[in-house]
Amino acid sequence: MAVYDLIIIGAGPAGITASVYAARKKMNFLVITLDIGGQAALSGDIENYTGYQFISGPDLAAKFEQHLK
Repeated sequence: MAVYDLIIIGAGPAGITASVYAARKKMNFLVITLDIGGQAALSGDIENYTGYQFISGPDLAAKFEQHLK
C-alpha cells in the first residue's frame, strides 16, 4: 500500500494551489479528482479571479492544467 505525506481531494483552485506547494516542498502527495478546475471549469464567465480581470471557466481550468505541468 502506498503511503503519502498528503492526499488532496479535488483539483479546483484550492486543490491545485495545495498541489503546487506540496510539489515545492518535495512532498509525496496524491490528488483525487474527476477533472482539473473543479466548479470553475464548469463556469461560463469568471470575473476578478486573482491575476485575471475576466476569464472563462474552461480557459481558467486550462491555465491550471498548464501550470501543473
